[in-house]
Amino acid sequence: MKINDQYTSEFLLHTYAAATVNVPVVMVSGDAGLCDEVTSFNPHILTIPVKHGAGNSTTSIHPNLAVDRIREGAQKALEGDLSKCTIDLPKHFSTTITFRDHAKAYRLSFFPGATLVEPHTIEFKADDYFEILRLLAFLV
Repeated sequence: MKINDQYTSEFLLHTYAAATVNVPVVMVSGDAGLCDEVTSFNPHILTIPVKHGAGNSTTSIHPNLAVDRIREGAQKALEGDLSKCTIDLPKHFSTTITFRDHAKAYRLSFFPGATLVEPHTIEFKADDYFEILRLLAFLV
């Protein structure tokens, strides 16, 4: 799935959702790759990497250490300038979803406003991110 030609992570989906109600994302913890994505998106969002993925496996720090780091990070993040963690939503959204099964893509292309742009891919455009969330609730 892509939004505005960018592969879409759960982080981006939920950050945009939070932005629709003016909620800043101040801290993210998890995989080091996710933390790298978050930092490149907004360097003011505090990241706490607690594991590293490699192929089909992960290497995690000790759970007690992870809890301590997350607790300390959350406190630090909430004491910082939260306004630096808000984002401006794009003015327009173009979402493409590619399905493995072309018949499913065809069937779901009948969602109001969706278009079948390739045998496995539908596109949906909206100015309001809530409409993207509605699309995902019905299609994914």
